[in-house]
Amino acid sequence: MTIKKRTAVPFQTMLRDALTEYAADSSLKKAEKSGSMAMRMVSAYVKGVRIFEIGPSYPVMGEQDGEVFRMSDGPSLMTETDDYIKAWFLMELLSREFGIEGADRIEMHIHVARDKAQSQPNMMEELVMAMNNASQTHTWKKCRCVALDHLSWFKNVDPIFIYSLTDLDGSVQRLSA
Repeated sequence: MTIKKRTAVPFQTMLRDALTEYAADSSLKKAEKSGSMAMRMVSAYVKGVRIFEIGPSYPVMGEQDGEVFRMSDGPSLMTETDDYIKAWFLMELLSREFGIEGADRIEMHIHVARDKAQSQPNMMEELVMAMNNASQTHTWKKCRCVALDHLSWFKNVDPIFIYSLTDLDGSVQRLSA
């Protein structure tokens, strides 16, 4: 299997592709092989994953074991925060649009390599703060604007639901080094 380099996918592209593909066959097979960490997470979510184990020793493309999806955290955990936010936002939208249950049970267990934690001692605190205040980030606001700008793409998502998405609701359950 060729591993694709991770790429930042604009949320509008992610949303359009996920809605189109899931509506066609109730899966996200293209997203599963994406270079985007967020798209792989969303693909795993629609296949029943509710716990995301993210750490340096896991496969880059990820592997599913029941409700658990294990994947690498990439070269810099803080740059992946945007992917976690995009993935969570998209999971919530897909959940509402297609009646996929379990969005309220999403957990992210993030493990950081000891050398990374030692070289960047404030990283864990910064990550927790970023995730706990996700709705204040540019990424969150962009996701909300994109969803609102494309309401015509939805049948079951409305502005009230989009504005009800106010934070990650404690989905980052565990951080460890």
